[in-house]
Amino acid sequence: MYRRGRTLFAGLFVSVVSLVLLTAAPATADTFYLNSGKSQKGGYNHGYAAVGGSTAILQACDSGPGDSRRAVTSISTDAGGYFEVQDANGSNNGCEEDFFAEPDLIYSGLGYIMFSCIQNGPGGTPYNCTQRRGVVD
Repeated sequence: MYRRGRTLFAGLFVSVVSLVLLTAAPATADTFYLNSGKSQKGGYNHGYAAVGGSTAILQACDSGPGDSRRAVTSISTDAGGYFEVQDANGSNNGCEEDFFAEPDLIYSGLGYIMFSCIQNGPGGTPYNCTQRRGVVD
């Protein structure tokens, strides 16, 4: 009887371990929001990034009161990659998003810096930037 109970316990243990392994989530991207500093009128960029294994999704959201500025979200990688998205469609009027798949410029273990900024016009200099450093999963 003792042997049967131990065998039953071992069988249950193996079943539980198998179930945990089958339901374990795969590696996930480094996902985060980063707000820029505010303009003089209070507008800002509510930037979003999801970076993982050869891909990046960037989003720029012109947020806060209208200020005639645009939101800019960018990522620079240690491998020389640069990815940017701008939202110029007006404060609190949606976001602009882009998907980048660059195996040579975004890969596991690569360092990157994400910037969330505002700027004046499409070719203006970004300002009131905040930044976040990370490593691609």
